[in-house]
Amino acid sequence: MPKRDFLALFSSFSWVLHTQAQYQGFAPFKHDELTYTIRVPESTAHSGDGPLYFQMNTSRPIEWFALGQGAAMHDSRMFVVYTSGDNVTLSPRAGKGHYEPLYDKTLRASLISGTGVHDGTLTANVRCDNCKLSPSRATNLNYAFSPWIWAIKFGASLGTLSLTAKIAEHDAFGVFYVNLTKATGPDNDNPLLNIDRRSITKAWTQPFDHNGFDRKRTAHAVLMTLAFVLFFPLAALTLHLLKSPQTVRIHASIQLFTLAMTVAGFGLGVSMAKDVHILKHHHAIVGFVVVCCLVLFQPLMGLLQHRHFKKSGGKGPFAYFHRWLGRAMIILGVINVGLGFELTGIGSSAVPRGAVIAYGTVAGVLGLMYIVVIVGKAARRGCS
Repeated sequence: MPKRDFLALFSSFSWVLHTQAQYQGFAPFKHDELTYTIRVPESTAHSGDGPLYFQMNTSRPIEWFALGQGAAMHDSRMFVVYTSGDNVTLSPRAGKGHYEPLYDKTLRASLISGTGVHDGTLTANVRCDNCKLSPSRATNLNYAFSPWIWAIKFGASLGTLSLTAKIAEHDAFGVFYVNLTKATGPDNDNPLLNIDRRSITKAWTQPFDHNGFDRKRTAHAVLMTLAFVLFFPLAALTLHLLKSPQTVRIHASIQLFTLAMTVAGFGLGVSMAKDVHILKHHHAIVGFVVVCCLVLFQPLMGLLQHRHFKKSGGKGPFAYFHRWLGRAMIILGVINVGLGFELTGIGSSAVPRGAVIAYGTVAGVLGLMYIVVIVGKAARRGCS
């Protein structure tokens, strides 16, 4: 091979090595004006500790946009960017649920050179010095699906430099997954300047159905609220208020109907928890315990007590187990509906404060009525 051809081949090979994947990038579906780019320095990759770099770009007017570590807002580290004139503000925040994240001064993140508004495009170059490569587990650079979330609110500039500025609910959000090995490159004080776009590989994303999620959330809330605040207590009261040979059948029919409603709401809840990766959240765990107890034990205990009554004409241990387990699960269910409101964000467009106040009022009034009926019946029985 002629020496000149060999040098050309060597030069081409060196260029390929130099421009191999060193970044992972992401542009949300139908939002090409919005891009995110992640970079892990080699020293951070080798030690498992050190700075991370990421770039956020948008060419569309916004109130704010954000990038966060995690598969959902709950327990995420979020970096919210907004402007005031030509000034760019980075506000590191902690996500506690599906509502406004709050400023977190423990997150050491800063804007570096290249940040600003250039030809109508807002660019935020961010260095984070205490971000973990994998927030929810031990650092593992072979982990090819490091979860990151993004969100954006379109509109006019917030016009503030405050790190604690109140931000409105996002217009769009989603999750993407970064292959950390493909986002690793040589150490550099600022690897976000003059990025060679050929060295960016695409992060993996899963489309998120926002409208479908909102419909599921509404149906889940309605079903569970009606079940635990209205129908379960109503079914329990039928045994104390109705004097009819059909009382037990009416009680059982309402309970089975309400149980089916609860299972349907539970299925929607599990589906949503999987969508936003919060199956280990206390709201989901309490819901799982309550529904499992209701499905596995309540009908069985009620049936065994009914058979015992037909044989002996009195109450057996099944009656007391059925009664007190039911009361405990109703109370837990009512509390868990409140936890669901808290998770979604009380005061947000999805959970107005008025709705929460109305829920608490109705639940309190019906709970008081239930207590009055039970105590009144016990008092009359004692007098007789």
